[in-house]
Amino acid sequence: MVIGLMGGVGCGKSTVMNYLEKTYGAYIIEADQVAKEIMNPGNEVYHKIAETFPEVIQNGKIDRKSLADIVFASEEKLAKLNAITHPGTIKEIMKLIAIAENDIIVLESAILLGSGLENYCDELWFVYCSLETRIKRLMDNRGYSREKCISIINNQPKDEEYNACADEYIDNSYSEEKTREQIDLILRKMDC
Repeated sequence: MVIGLMGGVGCGKSTVMNYLEKTYGAYIIEADQVAKEIMNPGNEVYHKIAETFPEVIQNGKIDRKSLADIVFASEEKLAKLNAITHPGTIKEIMKLIAIAENDIIVLESAILLGSGLENYCDELWFVYCSLETRIKRLMDNRGYSREKCISIINNQPKDEEYNACADEYIDNSYSEEKTREQIDLILRKMDC
């Protein structure tokens, strides 16, 4: 079973993933991590980025800060980068799903909805957390200012968008114990 895990920054998707991995032996695929790995030398995506943005190659590696400075200053360049990285990330994720031997596979991705990845998931789970709790977590755990937290949250899909597509809903606004109870209940209902 492939579970697509979605929710905004600071909602606690990591808490859910860690519990599923430790308690149920889930295989975890984090799309952001996959995207970073395919940008390493020797990968097809690396070579395409090197061809498109040769100025970001430093000592045979992609200088991610230089790349970010370039693409976030130009919508056209960002679109070019996304046209390279998104298909490459999806291709690698599909390969990881195909070789996984676990009963439960958890796919966490900021681009899950609308990327096509949702079509490879048996279930979509929405991890919800109240706005103020998310802001507090981001300020405490990442050292962000309140303004930066709000800016990041406002640039992500709204909770209503996630909830409209979700098969399951987990409220992670309270204790980890309450979150674990919800996960256990969902999986019992699915007979896992």
